Amino acid sequence: MTKEEMKGTVQKHWFYVICICVVVMFLGFQIYNVHPNALFIQDDYREMDDAAPVTAIGEKTANSYHIKAQDQTIRGIQIRFVDTGSQTKGDETVSVTLSSKQGEICRWQIKADEMPDDQYTQLMADQKYTLTGEEDEVTVAIASDQAAGASHIALAFDEDMQPCIRLIYGSISSKWSLLLISAVVMAFVLASIFAVNAVKNQTLRFAVFLAITGVCYIAVVPFTYIPDAFNHFIRAYEVTEGNFCTHDEQDEKAWLPEHLTADMDFHADYSRVYLHRNVQLDDGARRYYIHDNTALYTPVAYFPHILGILIGKLFTRRTLVLVLFARVFSLAAFVAMMSCAYRMCSVNRGMIAVSALIPITLIEAGSTSLDGFMISILLLGQAYLLSLYERKRRLTKVEAALLWMLPLVFSMCKVVYVPFALLLFLIPKESFGSGRKKGIFILSSLAVALAAYFAWSAATFGFVDSYAAKMNGNADEQIHFILTHPMAYLNVLRNTLHMWFDLYLKGMFGGIAGWAQNVAVNPFFPLVCIVCTVIMLTFHPGSALHRDLKINVVYALIGLSVAALTFTAIYVQYNALKAPLIEGIQGRYFVPLLFPLGFVLSSILKYIYRAQLIGSGYKQETENGTEYQVSCYFYLFATWMNASMMLEMIEQLWH
Repeated sequence: MTKEEMKGTVQKHWFYVICICVVVMFLGFQIYNVHPNALFIQDDYREMDDAAPVTAIGEKTANSYHIKAQDQTIRGIQIRFVDTGSQTKGDETVSVTLSSKQGEICRWQIKADEMPDDQYTQLMADQKYTLTGEEDEVTVAIASDQAAGASHIALAFDEDMQPCIRLIYGSISSKWSLLLISAVVMAFVLASIFAVNAVKNQTLRFAVFLAITGVCYIAVVPFTYIPDAFNHFIRAYEVTEGNFCTHDEQDEKAWLPEHLTADMDFHADYSRVYLHRNVQLDDGARRYYIHDNTALYTPVAYFPHILGILIGKLFTRRTLVLVLFARVFSLAAFVAMMSCAYRMCSVNRGMIAVSALIPITLIEAGSTSLDGFMISILLLGQAYLLSLYERKRRLTKVEAALLWMLPLVFSMCKVVYVPFALLLFLIPKESFGSGRKKGIFILSSLAVALAAYFAWSAATFGFVDSYAAKMNGNADEQIHFILTHPMAYLNVLRNTLHMWFDLYLKGMFGGIAGWAQNVAVNPFFPLVCIVCTVIMLTFHPGSALHRDLKINVVYALIGLSVAALTFTAIYVQYNALKAPLIEGIQGRYFVPLLFPLGFVLSSILKYIYRAQLIGSGYKQETENGTEYQVSCYFYLFATWMNASMMLEMIEQLWH
């Protein structure tokens, strides 16, 4: 490259470089404001807001507490002390002794004025201490050089009267934790920017970007914080044992190995995950796992997870490793199908990028949940249908077979998305040979899909009914209310949308993630994501499909039908009879509707501004002709948005 060409390149990309610097700067500020505790601390008593002192520590008072140890390596201890309100603080010194059955582990002397007010005091041993396999308990003894009545310090207890003491296993200090966080996030940013600018092939660029982001989310988000993660994993695992349908507890075939949940609860943070990293499945001790809400899903919806678990079982029996296999295979299937959809669809390709790159989609893609697979299969199916509709030629046997199976796959993944099968009516009769053949093809496909769904529903009715009874004992009466009072139910829908429409938008466009929408980023991100989406829809190269009224009407019906079915399903299963609002709806449920709604909006925009947009669109000449190119600026924004969400999740979920 000559000096003049290099200068021209720099001048051409100077604004992009400035944008990169701005993104890195703002992420740097966000990292600076992250305040992580030391990683991998056992945290049995997290809720300390109501902690209160009891009898003050004294030299003659026995203050010994027995703590169950969950790991063989102990690095130290954290204790929360509180002020007793004593008027004479003096130079009190507190002695803390940590011991096991084999003897003393470590002893510390702490001055009262060195203890942080109303916070944990961290005491690290000079070296790590390894317990023997027989020991599962340590003793903490606390004493003061002051008499109990004059002591300024007391040990805090939680509201269940448990001492506020934590054991530290393999700890990474707060400073090194922050350095690790910085390295992870900045490595993601640099890798994403490099991939976008180094990979020229559009589909490969999209796939690499998805893979990098998805792998980072797998590393950042504990699987215990993914909605219904345990139940989804249990459902996928039981299929690997040959139980395609979930059986009753009385059937011993339904019993699964002990430790299938790694002995953890929902919302367990990385300290818990670390402590349970070596838990192995015990086939000799089996039990029944209740997972009513996932028992109704077919094995089809868990295909990548099942494959990952089967391969993982060839190498290990460690539960969390099998979970990792399931997550990685889920992400791989998501990346593969999304990339195929991206390459196949020539209409509104930018909407595929938006649907795939928002945080909640990528989090679900690398999880034990079925949502990532469902979103990708829906987009791939739409891309395939639209490509066949656009070509308008006779279908081959392979194409016809794949097309015929789409409604069956849609119905077997999640019934509320069955309306996507209406896209079959768009395929012209010439593709089948005649109108009669088209009718037989579509009717047989839909009939088999519905028959399969109803057959599966009959097989899982007991679990669906019992789960609905637990969540809402009036499911049948709720359905009767909806059918007999349609206007009242429409009013419930209106009130619900009026109350939480902004939350639904944030959930759809990257502003909210986590369990029950509990992790949020700055509203700037979903707002800019919506603006970017409208810009891409406006300036995407026009297509004859945008001028096709039939396809726009079908997509509008699909959007309305799926939204109505989603609200109704949640209302029937989770809400009280005749409840005035539908609670439990999350924005992530509507991510599959982004492409249909984007298609209709794009057609409207192109109709309104068709004169001004002739020849518009960011295009690139390829071997196959003109190809739409998603702007590197959108990739940069997606990098920023996902990196920011990762930091929010690290701060809230890692400790």
